[in-house]
Amino acid sequence: MTKTVNPTTEAIAFRVWQHCEPIGWNCTVADAAEAVGEPLSRVRRIIGHKGWGGRFRATRTDISAVYEVEAQG
Repeated sequence: MTKTVNPTTEAIAFRVWQHCEPIGWNCTVADAAEAVGEPLSRVRRIIGHKGWGGRFRATRTDISAVYEVEAQG
């Protein structure tokens, strides 16, 4: 089965990569979304699809959420 490529999604992914690669991915997902002028939710979805989540700098909110989950477990 062949996967269909969405040109709009791929174009946004390229713009995110184009912004992040030269700075060594030293930014948050929100920074990248702002830089490419796309909604944060859309950029998060694309990053998840591409498997790039681990490349970005975490925000304090992200780190706090991890500690909350660990404390509950």
